Amino acid sequence: MLMIESWVGASGNLLPPLLKSLGHTYTFVTRKPEHYQSALSTEQHPVLKYAESVLITETNDIPDLIEFLRPYRFDGVITVCDYYIEVVREVAKAFKLPSPFPDNVKTVRQKHLMRQALDRAGLANPNYRLAHSWEEVEQAAAAIGYPLVLKPVDLASSAFVSLIQNGRELQDAYNALEAFPLNFRDQERECTYLLETYMKGEEVSVESVSYNGETTVLGITDKSITGTPYFIENGHMFPAQLNDEAHSEITQFVQDALQAVGFDHGIAHTEVKLTVEGPRIVEINPRTAGNYIVELIQRVTGIDLLQAFVELSLGLKPVLTIIDSGVASAAAMFLVPSQSGTITHIQGIESLESDAHMVRYRIENCIGKFIETPIDNACYLGHVITQDTEGLNARLYGEEALKRIILSFDSKGE
Repeated sequence: MLMIESWVGASGNLLPPLLKSLGHTYTFVTRKPEHYQSALSTEQHPVLKYAESVLITETNDIPDLIEFLRPYRFDGVITVCDYYIEVVREVAKAFKLPSPFPDNVKTVRQKHLMRQALDRAGLANPNYRLAHSWEEVEQAAAAIGYPLVLKPVDLASSAFVSLIQNGRELQDAYNALEAFPLNFRDQERECTYLLETYMKGEEVSVESVSYNGETTVLGITDKSITGTPYFIENGHMFPAQLNDEAHSEITQFVQDALQAVGFDHGIAHTEVKLTVEGPRIVEINPRTAGNYIVELIQRVTGIDLLQAFVELSLGLKPVLTIIDSGVASAAAMFLVPSQSGTITHIQGIESLESDAHMVRYRIENCIGKFIETPIDNACYLGHVITQDTEGLNARLYGEEALKRIILSFDSKGE
């Protein structure tokens, strides 16, 4: 198998050992191997550790990448990194290989194209406008009104997504994006600004698998965020605590949305806001969920979404049979620093060892490290995975565990 780039965390850590356990080998292709070396760890990253071979070439130039790969033979191509989904799709087409993504994946990935597809299908959208200059951004904000959300159309991990309360914050958010012409993988950005009315309500995600036009919804995951005005995800639980009516309404709305954007093949992680007017799509991600949600689903249902993703990458129909795992709910909670500064001490890690609800945890050895102000999901200093065998308390157990982790900062480093 061919793997083109990867996320550094979450699925990027889980996929490589899974491939090995399934008896698959893969060649890892990257433009920058050092990207996968964390400054907080000396361990070799799993994408490099488990690779049969590593090829270094420019992965941001699709025609050149295709020519580079012509001497090699693979039976499938895969990535878990949003910024290389369209690259993988083009490589798969060039070599007539199976792909875990739909043909029109660009419509799914780019948030403005997704909104327009929902409009064409007559599905409810939040009030939104597109802009390409400061003048157009001001006009869009005046039409929508505050509070609103300004977001780039092509970034991931909630990067540069900001809650805007007034004109000054709008200018600051605009300037920050204007100063970021390349994304985190040095690709030129689609410099369209998407402004949306701020949708109030709980946020959930719907996890689904589509194979040749047939879509199976596996369940709904909850989400909590922190770091206002940014949208930093700090926790998830599967399944979300919802009544049957809400569950049915959300599921049907997402199935309609997937059909509207032409999502007929692959795995979708669809984020939904539960507003007083009904469910509204935040975004559709054409990949397995990040932040260890795939692990939560497997602990509860027995279904390994990453394995299903691998099977789709090889042209196989995934087997999606739910089993009684004995786990009623599972949660992933993330350690988000409250400020910037140099960390001098971490207290409470030992308490995690004796926690009966703890499945596993990882707290980075960041003592002596300077931590930037958190603005997106790349700020995590660790995580805990908890479960509840009796009910829907896994999130509560995870939150209580992280409350015992206390970070001390050098005030001079703030």
